[in-house]
Amino acid sequence: MQGKTASQHKSEIIVVVIALLAFVVGLVGHLASASFANSDAFGYIAAPVPLIVGVIALIAYKVAKSGDH
Repeated sequence: MQGKTASQHKSEIIVVVIALLAFVVGLVGHLASASFANSDAFGYIAAPVPLIVGVIALIAYKVAKSGDH
């Protein structure tokens, strides 16, 4: 069984940081959409969250793929 290379460790850390970023974006979007203050500003915050999370997931996939070898 081989150990992980330095680039694999680095890519794992980057993917974990990206996952935390996606969690925070999702949490902010959820809180904005579930806010009891009915303001249009919250809708502007919550509306693009699925797109942002999708872009973050794509970036995480690309980083994980590049660090896999």
